[in-house]
Amino acid sequence: MRTFLTLIVATVLMVSCQNKQEAGVPVLNLASLTAIPLDKPIDTLAKGKAFIDVKLPPGARIEELSKEDLGLLKAAAYRFFGQVKLVDNQYIANIKEGKEIAVSDAVVAAYLKAIANTNAFADSLKKEGQEIQLPAITDEYRNALLK
Repeated sequence: MRTFLTLIVATVLMVSCQNKQEAGVPVLNLASLTAIPLDKPIDTLAKGKAFIDVKLPPGARIEELSKEDLGLLKAAAYRFFGQVKLVDNQYIANIKEGKEIAVSDAVVAAYLKAIANTNAFADSLKKEGQEIQLPAITDEYRNALLK
């Protein structure tokens, strides 16, 4: 389950870090977002009210990110996924704008798009008779982002 949730976060973050020349093509591999340790704790940032704006260069890769940028991505994911619930095997985000969680609108829009893509994928499998149960976003998963 943790791996699947990591995949969801990775998808969200990949969409948020697109190359403008290749719209819709993810260029940032963050599949191991929860597995990469940080140099300093981000609890205060993730749980606080400070605005988070993540600006990454086009084509950025996880191994090229500074620990600071990685911390910002993890803190933004922590806040965003605190607003996501699983209802009838669909992720529902209770957020429309970044200002609601003090995260840039671009990142929130990318997260919302990734959630929609995940829901569409689950629906397409169901139509093919291969229904999967999406895992709920748990506090355990969100807390793993803080490390």
